[in-house]
Amino acid sequence: MGTESLSNESVEQMIALLKDPAFCELRGLVNAHPLPWSEFETLRMPDGISHEQAWRILNALRRQTAIDLPFRDGDGRRGWYYPTRSILDDLDDIDRRCHSGSWLDLAIKSRNTTYFLVEAHVDGAITTIREDGLAIGYEKAREVLLGEREPETSVEQLLLNGHQAMWDLAEYADKPCTPELILDLYAQVSKDVAFRGVRPQVQRSALWKEKRLDSSSVLALASNLINGSRSEVAEHPLILGMGIRHLFMSTLPLPAWNGIMYSLLMKLLFRKSSLPVLAFVPIVKACRDWESGVIKPPNVLTSLADSEMLIDNEVDYTIYVAIVAHLVRQRLDGVEEELKRVIKRDEAFVQALREDVEINHRQRAILQVALSNPEAVFRIESHQKTHRVAYATARADLMKLVDLGFLGCVRTKRAFEFPVTPGLRQRLMGYAGQGGKRTASALSGEQAEGFL
Repeated sequence: MGTESLSNESVEQMIALLKDPAFCELRGLVNAHPLPWSEFETLRMPDGISHEQAWRILNALRRQTAIDLPFRDGDGRRGWYYPTRSILDDLDDIDRRCHSGSWLDLAIKSRNTTYFLVEAHVDGAITTIREDGLAIGYEKAREVLLGEREPETSVEQLLLNGHQAMWDLAEYADKPCTPELILDLYAQVSKDVAFRGVRPQVQRSALWKEKRLDSSSVLALASNLINGSRSEVAEHPLILGMGIRHLFMSTLPLPAWNGIMYSLLMKLLFRKSSLPVLAFVPIVKACRDWESGVIKPPNVLTSLADSEMLIDNEVDYTIYVAIVAHLVRQRLDGVEEELKRVIKRDEAFVQALREDVEINHRQRAILQVALSNPEAVFRIESHQKTHRVAYATARADLMKLVDLGFLGCVRTKRAFEFPVTPGLRQRLMGYAGQGGKRTASALSGEQAEGFL
């Protein structure tokens, strides 16, 4: 052994420390969940060991089994995270519920949830264009995304282009992602948009140094991340997706709409990774709410500023990864709860209407929206696009609801419009008395409440 080898006494001291009950307890806490320094310095230390010494030893042990992120910063530093049990539990739960063929995947593919998916996408779409320095109100965004009217401004056109590109991602899922494919998506997003908007604020980190990359290098790196295999935990799509977000928003490789583009590329990554449900979880909104302080401790572990640590000239992202994974899992809970509510409401609706009125699933979807939003106005063209049916079929759907008294019909300069009949709920409940059918009597009490 060389002159710099540890003495037997030092080795025995290290072994004794690793066996010390207080140190074992610290290791158990570190393995269970991320441990910020502010919490660590309140804990009991082994005899003869300071908080700083124990912190350094534990970080060295954590680094041995940490997962390296597949890129370095401008100073060549590595980024990594330690897979605590809490992180692995969150990622495993996300995988279980988001994989192809899961209950959520099958529910999302159901035609009866089309309106739900569009409604759920409104908040996410608004958040995404804010990444590009733009803004739009909820009602205007909803009208455009639901096809209730044509875009009237470039911002609305951009919003619709991004939404349509999201639905078209399925055709790209089986193709290798290339810089050329990314540019094709960009052309689709930019179509008929008359301006490039304002330059968004570059996303920076206090610890992670910006790396100077030209546009072609960024697109090539993003393509490699999207095409990567999932043979290791390090390559979990959620982590890679957040990497794509930071890559695009720190370098702005495209002339405009980098926010919309990274959002689409994240969704493409999820599809290619056989986790299609993640494409419908409002990940960007959850992250923005945390980063802007809307979500803050104690609802999350720390603020964004305290979510990264510099350890031996490397950036430890354990806390950051843990918070993002948990926020996404929470948003996934929300998506699942809302889908179950929609499906339960739809099943009750079917039960109430199927015996006396031959209402198809498209008409049921209209009535569900009408009951939730009495101000809604339906149009043949938007109904046709939403359900991908012929114009004559869409017209027949709406005219039958007019005949039943559930919708009105108004001729405008451009086309027919179908507003909700005032007092629709009462009309449904009183329908049996008017027509001698069981429909209205079935829509009473708890069932009617469930529709609303």
